[in-house]
Amino acid sequence: MSQPHHPGPEPTPDANAAPESAHAAEQPWRRVHPISPFIRSWSALLIFVYLIMSFSVRELQSFIEAVNLSVGQSLLILLGLVIGILVVAAGLYAIAWRFYQFRITTEAVELHAGVIFRQRRYMRLDRLQAVDIVRPFFARIFGLSKLSLHAADGGETTLTLEYVRESDAERLRHEILYLASGAQGDPALDPTTDDAPHAAIAQVPHYPYDGYLAQYVQHNPHGLNEEVPADHTTRQSSRELLTIPFGRVIGAALLTGLSTGVFTALTGGVTTGFFIWLGARGDADSGAIPVSLLMLLIFAGIGLFTALITAFGQVNANFNFTAKTADSGVRLTSGMLSTTSHTIPPGRIQAIQITQPLLYRIFGWYRIQVTVAGYGLTDPSTTVLPVGTFDDVIIMLSVLAPDPGVEHANDLLYTALKHTSDDDGFTKVPGRARMWQPVAGRRHGYRTTPTLLLIRFGRLRRNLAMIPHERIQQSAVHQTLFDKLSGTASARFVTPPGPVRVHLSNQEPAGLVQLFFEEAEIAAHARRISDKNQWMAEEELENFEKAAEKALAAGETA
Repeated sequence: MSQPHHPGPEPTPDANAAPESAHAAEQPWRRVHPISPFIRSWSALLIFVYLIMSFSVRELQSFIEAVNLSVGQSLLILLGLVIGILVVAAGLYAIAWRFYQFRITTEAVELHAGVIFRQRRYMRLDRLQAVDIVRPFFARIFGLSKLSLHAADGGETTLTLEYVRESDAERLRHEILYLASGAQGDPALDPTTDDAPHAAIAQVPHYPYDGYLAQYVQHNPHGLNEEVPADHTTRQSSRELLTIPFGRVIGAALLTGLSTGVFTALTGGVTTGFFIWLGARGDADSGAIPVSLLMLLIFAGIGLFTALITAFGQVNANFNFTAKTADSGVRLTSGMLSTTSHTIPPGRIQAIQITQPLLYRIFGWYRIQVTVAGYGLTDPSTTVLPVGTFDDVIIMLSVLAPDPGVEHANDLLYTALKHTSDDDGFTKVPGRARMWQPVAGRRHGYRTTPTLLLIRFGRLRRNLAMIPHERIQQSAVHQTLFDKLSGTASARFVTPPGPVRVHLSNQEPAGLVQLFFEEAEIAAHARRISDKNQWMAEEELENFEKAAEKALAAGETA
């Protein structure tokens, strides 16, 4: 793993040299927006005020009856109680805000919070995996945003800054990613300088994935009609990749809601009806049929409610989904009531999975999920394309995955997702083990390219997992009981926790053993040259150029 990039010795003063970055010195502590404590706990405050008010009204009525106060005097007493409660709450909020502070240095982001229970958080920038800007509905009313920093150690290590102005959130994200990228030697890209925004647009960094889209569309019978220039000088600092049309978002949400609602209604209704039938077998006058019909209607209503809630959740999450590239990585923005904007720096993707559910096949839609070390298993940010066409899949892969290193790469992906043949390069479950996978056996297999391990599985729900060789942390070949009975073997490839499936079942033992040793050799070499903890550092860019040349050479000789 590469070490954090530190500036070299102080150069000789030069009149034409750019001023030294402000991050080189000790950074001051900063505070979030003054009303942040209220935004974080507004619901608890309302409940507290309601309880106090209810208690006070009852006590006030008893007091009025005892001392014979007038209506005006009673209202003044009630107003005094309300003002007193608000003053105490404001004092508590002021104390909470006073002790909630953070600072950003060249090595880490630090957070100090808490009065009674003190909290000290320290996130190293070389462990940074992604930066999210979340705008909950109540915070958006005040124009505030939440900044979430995800580290490589998992979802529990997320550091959150709550809340800052929307403009400050964008600036802080730019500053954090700038420091994490290792580009401190380039003052033109320093966001802390006065001319930084203009300089950043004029001089766009050459980060590793900027030329992949042109490589993908070079041989493209199924995908894009537009040629994308690969010249770095023509690339802009932020280029929109795609925006999902609202009609497609609605359609996908209805399909997902329908399948979820039908499954819920059938599961609950059939199970309940079965037990009612068992209990009423010997009693013809028990009214089992009316009760069963009533329960079925109830579960039908539950299914409809589940479908509507699921569909609304999908629309709310995927509304105005937009993917862009920027100097700091891939930026994804979506949301209706609560908006989310998360940025994944280059090289932070551990694995990619393309999925086509059964109902999506009617419209030719796909979904892409990724494994990022900081997101964990269930984080919604792992979905980087909720619903898209094959063209959209190719566009997203151009900035998420390395170049496969083979000619006609999109043909390979198209065949892997749409068809199953004996000469498509993927292995299959042997006939003697087909009893363990009777439906998906011909589609369950793997193949490798110079940069990727591809795992294909599922027939009704088609899936294709793509794992860069350098991201495989550990691999193992083993035999389950079913493998021993059929003379096959299984394999597991360890990556950080995420939604991507990284294991194989019921394969030929000789092939898996060969794959095991090949992956061990490839992963060890690839990790040494492709670790991008600081993707804009000079040595990282040099290593990437070497890796790209090696992949292209391997593709030409393949």
